[in-house]
Amino acid sequence: MTMSKVLTDLINKVYSYNTLSIIGLEKNTGKTTTLNFLIRTLKNITLGITSIGMDGEDKDTIYGTNKPKIYIDKGTLVASAKTSLLLSDVTFEILEVLDINTPLGSIIIAKSVSPGFAQISGASTKNGTKKVICAMEKYGANLSLVDGALSRKTFADPLITDASILCIGAAFSENTNTLVNETLKLICFYSLPEAEDKTKELYKNNMEQARLLFVYKNKIIKSKAKTNLGSSKEIISNFSDDLRYVFIKGAITNSLFIDILNSQFNVSNVIFIIEDGTKLFLDMGSYSRFLDKGGQFQCLKKINIIGISINPKSISGYSLDYKAIESRLKRSINIPVFNVLNQQ
Repeated sequence: MTMSKVLTDLINKVYSYNTLSIIGLEKNTGKTTTLNFLIRTLKNITLGITSIGMDGEDKDTIYGTNKPKIYIDKGTLVASAKTSLLLSDVTFEILEVLDINTPLGSIIIAKSVSPGFAQISGASTKNGTKKVICAMEKYGANLSLVDGALSRKTFADPLITDASILCIGAAFSENTNTLVNETLKLICFYSLPEAEDKTKELYKNNMEQARLLFVYKNKIIKSKAKTNLGSSKEIISNFSDDLRYVFIKGAITNSLFIDILNSQFNVSNVIFIIEDGTKLFLDMGSYSRFLDKGGQFQCLKKINIIGISINPKSISGYSLDYKAIESRLKRSINIPVFNVLNQQ
């Protein structure tokens, strides 16, 4: 199949990264199909393949529907649990057993000595995934592909992978407006401006054990809170004209910011610094209200979404109009989009 210029340019861009995650708005939005497309298309490099938790099984463990299998070539590196490796239709050379345990056994770094279908079930934590990627790179992976299980969008974390492809589709919503609006919201959050280097350094030096920090003109106050739940009261009570930044680690919920927006807290005087856009769980109504009041979020590192893969079919058989989705997205964002079903 001849690829379009959009896809050719996207694949050429993928070659420039060491790590790439495939994330989704929901299950069955085409993550594994997108992974297979990348594996099939990327040439003359050593690929490393892993997933977040269990993936690559014959049937979807939640819906019971048939899933696309992951097909790998000879010489591919994989990081997968022992049970999954044994169920794969591939002969592997075992390179290393990592001290990462899963319900399916320890994570094993292996190299395929024959092509075939593989079952991949990787680490379920960020630290585990980073360790897996380092191990595959040690054994020669030029590019590590991380297949997200469920809608684990947090694994777009820029501290884990250099770039991400976002998979969207009718499995998330059979309403085009809902699908497009949620996608645009996600891209908006993932594209937050980065803080200045000195602000990043201040965050890193003070937030290792903290969840909340207040940076004033001439002082810093570190919260003793162990969670962000209920922290809106503390944020509101610490407001003054000298407050410059509020550093927050972890999830930013809608209820937290509704409380702040309904208070006398002047958000236009303060910049909220968060880790990255995956931590924002706001609806667009609250976020727009925050922006209208002059509020700003900045992050430690942007999330690099380099492509949007669209699966217009739902597991129920319903199909959305791909062209309508593509047109709506292209009017608002400059990110390559493609129909994953046309790449099989």
